Amino acid sequence: MSAPTRRRPRSRRRAILLLATSGVALVGVLTLAAVWLGLGVNALRVSATGEEPCLVASETEDDVRLRFDLVPARALCVRGTGAERQEVVLASAPTGVVVGGITLAVVGIAGTVLVLLPARTRPAPPSGEVPADRSAGAADAV
Repeated sequence: MSAPTRRRPRSRRRAILLLATSGVALVGVLTLAAVWLGLGVNALRVSATGEEPCLVASETEDDVRLRFDLVPARALCVRGTGAERQEVVLASAPTGVVVGGITLAVVGIAGTVLVLLPARTRPAPPSGEVPADRSAGAADAV
């Protein structure tokens, strides 16, 4: 008779899943950070050149402000001129990169939470009762 084989400990599988899901979340968060940091740097570069009329007007007018949008990721200079509003795009990032980063971050964070939650254990049925997933005939055969 051969010795029973040992199963892999559950903790190794959980550790690998935790590593994978937290890695996916980290890639998503770092992608978003790089995109938004790049937007800020590019907006500062444009403002340093002093060639954008909207930014030049921000020094003298009160109704000029910078705005950063999430999706599509872009930096805008918004200027209210009388009855109309003028928006000038100072810097932008591809929408696919931002949506991909958000997706990776959300999926990775949700996966990490699911891996960290304790596994559900089914309580043992009282003696003499047949579990719902087994038929009565199978209980008699055992």
